[in-house]
Amino acid sequence: MSLLETWLERRQRSALYWWQPKSGGVNVGDHLSKVIVEAMLALRDQDLLHKRDRTRRLFAIGSVLHNARDGETVWGSGINAKIPDTQHRFRRLDVRAVRGPLTRKWLMDRGMPVPEVYGDPALLMPEFYARELIGASAKTPFLVIPHFNEPPAKYDAYRDRLLLPNIKPLAFVRALLGAERVVSSSLHGVILAEAYGIPATYLDSGNGENRFKYDDYYAGTGRTSWHSGRTVEECLDLGGNGPFDLHGIQVALRRAFPYDLW
Repeated sequence: MSLLETWLERRQRSALYWWQPKSGGVNVGDHLSKVIVEAMLALRDQDLLHKRDRTRRLFAIGSVLHNARDGETVWGSGINAKIPDTQHRFRRLDVRAVRGPLTRKWLMDRGMPVPEVYGDPALLMPEFYARELIGASAKTPFLVIPHFNEPPAKYDAYRDRLLLPNIKPLAFVRALLGAERVVSSSLHGVILAEAYGIPATYLDSGNGENRFKYDDYYAGTGRTSWHSGRTVEECLDLGGNGPFDLHGIQVALRRAFPYDLW
């Protein structure tokens, strides 16, 4: 990056936290945090650079709250159950919305007030980028989306149906929209598919991910029971996990956005 680009990103990161691989690459779910927050701010002719208090960041998408510091703001993020409690160093947060009720309980058990506003902000993607605007790749009966940390070679049998999460959101969604069904061990593969009305099933592939964040997401959509599969074939047989009130979640998230920080 140029000096100007480096300065710009540093300024943006002082307003918003988003995880990025050490390689400098992209993980679609985490990169969505920047995309969605910038889109929300644009509705008020604002941007990340104009956040008033730059000592306290916003946390919007991802299981990233262990990186938060006292007083920082949460709008949709969740707890990562793989991270020990001792690595969560904050004692108070300014919470506007969380991914789901499991994250809410975790925070409230530690004395923090948390409104009952649920939803991963990635569910807002169709509000800003309609299917008709993005376009779609060629039709395919299904796509398989591995978790970011899984080697693609693990899915060699499905190489013609593989969508990797290491690309930016619009390219990812454009490919996703060609699928009739989605099988995903990536949480945001499931979330984005469901946001655009594509039946999706979680592939419990034994990749070391804790089910907490998946349970949290589904419960946040009002679905207290959901199914997953151990193989791609099992997931395809199961189909998706049924409808939920997407519009209601989108409205609640938009209303909860912390515009007051700008």
